[in-house]
Amino acid sequence: MTQDTPAFFTLDRGTASTTAALIAPVDGRYRLLGAAAAPVQLDPDSILEDLAWRVARTDASVAGSMEGWRDWSRLEVDTGRVPRAVLVTASVQTGELLERAFRGAGWRVSASFSVPEPDFTALGAACLDPELDAVVVGGRDGVEDAEREAAHRLWARAASLARFRDDLAVIAAGPFAQRPEGIPEGRLYALPAPEPVPATSESMLRQAASQVGYHLAAGGRPAAADARAALRTATASLAHVLGVGVELVEVGVSAGSRTLATPQGDQRHAVVAEAGLFPRALLDDDELGEAVLRWSTLGGGDPASRLDALRDLALRPWAAVDADTPHLRLAASRAALERLELAWRGGRDEAAAEPAAGATVLSGGGFAGLPPAASALAVIDVVRRPGAFSILHDHAGVLAPLGALPVEADRQRLLVDLLSDALLPLGSAVVTGTMEVRRKERIAASLSVASSLGDQRLRLEPGRLQLVDLPPGVSARLGLDPGDGSILGVQGRTLTLELSGGLGGLFVDTRPIPLDLPATGEARRQVLAAWEAPAWTGSER
Repeated sequence: MTQDTPAFFTLDRGTASTTAALIAPVDGRYRLLGAAAAPVQLDPDSILEDLAWRVARTDASVAGSMEGWRDWSRLEVDTGRVPRAVLVTASVQTGELLERAFRGAGWRVSASFSVPEPDFTALGAACLDPELDAVVVGGRDGVEDAEREAAHRLWARAASLARFRDDLAVIAAGPFAQRPEGIPEGRLYALPAPEPVPATSESMLRQAASQVGYHLAAGGRPAAADARAALRTATASLAHVLGVGVELVEVGVSAGSRTLATPQGDQRHAVVAEAGLFPRALLDDDELGEAVLRWSTLGGGDPASRLDALRDLALRPWAAVDADTPHLRLAASRAALERLELAWRGGRDEAAAEPAAGATVLSGGGFAGLPPAASALAVIDVVRRPGAFSILHDHAGVLAPLGALPVEADRQRLLVDLLSDALLPLGSAVVTGTMEVRRKERIAASLSVASSLGDQRLRLEPGRLQLVDLPPGVSARLGLDPGDGSILGVQGRTLTLELSGGLGGLFVDTRPIPLDLPATGEARRQVLAAWEAPAWTGSER
């Protein structure tokens, strides 16, 4: 790709929306000329045509003649639906390792059987679920003879059940040499055995399960690159371009993903089916629905009616927006991030030590339709980590398509050109976590903010969230003075930081990590409403 390459489109096909963008060279660099999103049921060609002609009507000299838009190149990725599997192993330990790998690869586990002799009737019923994509049998070397022999029996039984369907894949995750009869080659997959690796670590099985899952979800004939795999690649390229650690948090309608990358490459990555904005289970699981509404600030009325409104939004994410819809979407985004954070930590109460990320990038439909400050606040509230970082939004959905480019140099060149267009600055944050106070009569901690807009000084008290006006394009020099206490591991000296502004401003957060919130009820709603109030300023309620 060179600067002589004509205009091209990017397409990111999700499970609920298709996001498109038009990119073209302008004055020696590539620029994002326009972007649009529409329900996935709409023909992509109609989205691209509308986008091209809207740009032409705005400035025909930039886009030139639109007559040949159908011939322009397209960088296309596809998220695909969440694949579903039944897991079968001969022991609980192997079952846990198998489930960990498949959940980390973005699969939804419909049922799991982890005993030498499972209930054959129950296993058969699970395999006859019309929404099931695969039955997976896991086995490992180095286990006792009894488990190894039982695993081979289970492999034969699962294959015999799969013969009753001509659309069910049969996956061997482990050392199964015999090929089952009656299963055609196109439905049979051999994957690595489950590995005893930490819950959040990458493994050969997880990588292979991710590839097979995308292949099955796309009907066996993928027409485009896997969007989440491409998004992971783009995150590593972005970290290299920015020269800082980048954490990408993606919340789609049906699943979510998270990637941590440094300039040296990606460090961690996980796809979590349960972290979707509106997981399928929300439609009939009251407990899951109530977990979403615990993040809601909507008061009054019948709780059952609010749950119905949430489910209606899940069924029709493109429905007309009323006054309550943005607040329900924010609650759903926080709940999805909560599920993603729990999976990322591997069930631990405290986050593991990770490389510092100077930028957090938000992606996916989970952040659409929210004011910039509200999107930033959702991440600050749930993905709790101390430090100072910028919050950016992949608002046009171009990161995943750029990640599908096969040449790293092309990807980095485009990212450099498109940074200011494609990544919307939502804001920045200084999150201190718990402030250590050494004596009752003390010199208070403070934060100085020096920018071209003037100088400010904030008194820092534990448990507060303050919002400072710091617009996009304005850089600030921050001086964090711990006073007589300790902040971010620093005491006795001022910590100097530099951050840029954003549409939501600068968040100064001295609340504990994790948040200390009332479990339920009016007290919780009032606390959340007080934090949210500045985020809705100027927006329609």
